[in-house]
Amino acid sequence: MRPNTGLALGERYRLTRRIAIGGMGEVWVADDGYLGREVAVKVLREEYTGNEDFLRRLRTEARNSAALSHPNIAQMYDYGEQDGAGFLVMELVLGEPLADLLEREPVVAPRKLLPILAATARGLHHAHLAKVVHRDVKPGNILLEHGGNVKITDFGVSLAANQAPMTATGMVMGTAQYLSPEQAVGQAATAASDLYALGVVAYEATAGKRPFTGSTPVDIAVAHVNAPVPPLPTHVHPGLAEVIGRMLEKDPARRPESAASLAGELESLAREIAEDPLGARSRSARRVAAARQGARPARAVPAHAAPAPPRPAGPATPASAAMPVAWASVTPPADERAAAAEPAPATPEDELTPQTPVDGTAAGRSYPLRRDVHAGGHDARRPAVRKAQPGPAGTRSRSAARSAPEAKQGGRRTSTSTGQRFGPLGRLSWPLLALLGLLVVLLLATVVQAMAADAEGQAGQAAAFLAGPVLALSRSSRTGAPPSSGMMLRDTPRAPRTAMTEKDF
Repeated sequence: MRPNTGLALGERYRLTRRIAIGGMGEVWVADDGYLGREVAVKVLREEYTGNEDFLRRLRTEARNSAALSHPNIAQMYDYGEQDGAGFLVMELVLGEPLADLLEREPVVAPRKLLPILAATARGLHHAHLAKVVHRDVKPGNILLEHGGNVKITDFGVSLAANQAPMTATGMVMGTAQYLSPEQAVGQAATAASDLYALGVVAYEATAGKRPFTGSTPVDIAVAHVNAPVPPLPTHVHPGLAEVIGRMLEKDPARRPESAASLAGELESLAREIAEDPLGARSRSARRVAAARQGARPARAVPAHAAPAPPRPAGPATPASAAMPVAWASVTPPADERAAAAEPAPATPEDELTPQTPVDGTAAGRSYPLRRDVHAGGHDARRPAVRKAQPGPAGTRSRSAARSAPEAKQGGRRTSTSTGQRFGPLGRLSWPLLALLGLLVVLLLATVVQAMAADAEGQAGQAAAFLAGPVLALSRSSRTGAPPSSGMMLRDTPRAPRTAMTEKDF
C-alpha cells in the first residue's frame, strides 16, 4: 500500500499531509472521522508492505506504547492493518523534534538544554518501570512542544527479542551514532543503554558535534566500543561535563543508577548553573561559597607585622624596648605629651594594661570616626607616645632620647612620611610641597632665560652702533682721505679750473 493524501485507513483516519519519513515508516497528519480531531498516523513504508518482520516490529511498538501513559511520552491511540501494511495512530504533537533545533542551534545553552534532558529522562524512567527499553533515543525521537513540554516518540524497536544486525535496512544505519557499546557488540540493551544514548544527545547539543563519527555504521559502532570520549570544550560548565562523562561510560554499571536519579541531577544542575553560569572554578562561585560559610579568606600576615618573641627575664628594660610601639588613630592626650620627656619607673601594669583616662575610670580609649581623624590634622595620625623608662645607671633609653627633642618642640613629632598633612587647614603634604617647589623653579628658570635674551639683544644693538665709525675710519685709511667725523659729507674732488687769458675774450 502506498500512503498518499486522502487515503482512508480503517474507514476512520483520512491522511491529509506528510510530516516526516523514518527508516521504517512515514508519519502523516490525519483527521479522525469519529472524534473530529487531528492525529498522527505512522504508516509502514511501501517497500515493506507484506514484510512480516516489519509488521511484527510495528505491532510491538503499538503494544509497548499503549502500556505507557506519561506527560513526557506521546500517547498511543490505535493500531490497524490494511492491504498488508500496518499503521499506528498516536497523539499529534504540535512542535518540532530536537533535531530541527540542533540544525538551527548546533550548541544549545544549558538553561534550555537541561530541562529538555531532564524531561526526557523522566519519560524514560516511566518506560523502564514498565520494562520497556526504548533503544532508539536520538534527537529525531525527542519532540518539543510549543509550550515547552517534551514528548518521547517512536518505540519501534523497543523491547525487541534481539538487536537488529548491522546490515538491516536503514534501521541501524540511522541510529548507529547513538548506539551504546553493549548494543554495538550484540549484547542485550538495558535501561543504561537508553541513558548512554541520551548522553550522546547531551554531548552533541553541548559541543556542537557528535562524540563519535565514521564513514560507515560499523566504524561508528567500533568507535563507541573502543575510542575514548573526546573532551568537551573548556567553556562548558564543569558540573555538566561531569554528568555527561558519566552518562557516556563504557561500563553500564558506572553510569547513573536510573533515569530518575539522572533527572534529579540535571534539574539540580540547572539551578546551580542559573546561580553561577561559570561553575565552581569561577571567582564568583568562590565568593558565594565564602559568603555562605560566613567567613572571609584569611590574609597573609607580613613578617614585620608579627609580634616580637618574648625576651628572657633580666633587668628592667624600657617599655618601648619590651613591646613594639602601638600606633593609634587618635590624638595623644596633652598630659601624655607633656610627660613624654619625663622618665618614669616601669611597672608591669604599664606594659600589660591599657592606659586609663584622667578621671580614673577603667573605660577603654574611644576611637573617633574617620571623618574626625581627617579633620583633626596630622596629629590624629601620630602614635601615642609611651612614657620614657629609665634604664640602668649612666644609660639612656632610645625612647627617652627620641622623646626629649619632641618635648622641646611642644610634644610634636616630625615625620618624613609622604602621607602626613599639615598647614592651617590640613591640606598640605610633602608631595604637594615638592610639586609647588618644582613649579617655582621652572618659573624662575623661564624668567632668567627671558632676561638673558633681552640682554643679548641690547648688546647686539650697541655693537652695531659702535661698529659704524670704525668701518668708516678703516675705509678712509685705505683710500688716504682724511677721516670723517661721521657728521658731515665727505669732500668730493673737483676738476681744476682753466686759467683765462686775454685771447679768450
